[in-house]
Amino acid sequence: MDRRSLFLMIGASALVACAPQPYSNPLSREARAGLAFSRFDVVTTGASFDSSMAANYASRLGADLAAALRSEFSDRVGADGVVMNVEIARFNLAGSTRTAMGRDQSQLQGSVRIIDRAGRLLATYPIQVVAGAAAETRTGALARAAVTTTDGFYRGLLSGFARTSREQILGSDLPGQRLLRRVTAE
Repeated sequence: MDRRSLFLMIGASALVACAPQPYSNPLSREARAGLAFSRFDVVTTGASFDSSMAANYASRLGADLAAALRSEFSDRVGADGVVMNVEIARFNLAGSTRTAMGRDQSQLQGSVRIIDRAGRLLATYPIQVVAGAAAETRTGALARAAVTTTDGFYRGLLSGFARTSREQILGSDLPGQRLLRRVTAE
């Protein structure tokens, strides 16, 4: 293979990688533009708690996730809005040492359903978020294990689930839009 062919292949693959992917959302742009939420219901019964640490957080997971969703969608809360119903399927909370060594990862998985005031299902979104990653070196693993806490992974899962839910339902924010929303909500 000559240089020219190689550069053409690299260029073509870069174009394919940068091409926008089709956005498949069950709600139309018009429906999403006026979407407001009156309630955030989180159901954890039937969820698989994959670790003893996850089981320790089981009693507060529903309320904490509902609060994170309410905060993330604070600009979209309205008394006459639709209901966001979240059903958690799987929850794993890993320790910092196991995560840093690459033996385990914290994970929160569930589905978000948008239900109108008449009780009709408008849309369903599967959501899965992961917190923590293995360190590349043993020294890095020891340092990461020393500064990372299980509670930090828990908070990361909650905020990640809420943020991913917003991105799936409403689309991605423009640069700075999330920060502006946070500042104006407080």
